[in-house]
Amino acid sequence: MDNLDNAKHDHQKNKSDIVNLVKQMFAQNKWGDEEYRQALQELVKKDEELVSEVTRIIKERHG
Repeated sequence: MDNLDNAKHDHQKNKSDIVNLVKQMFAQNKWGDEEYRQALQELVKKDEELVSEVTRIIKERHG
């Protein structure tokens, strides 16, 4: 896999991690729990960084 494929894969995995965490929060009735909120916030921040990386690689290839 090249860098773009790796970045896309990482982004997809992180999105899956976000969905799984949200499901876990609801299943355990922990919505709003500080520990889960912080974990979710970290995953969202990571996702923003991964999207930026994918965008950067695409721009390099087409710019």
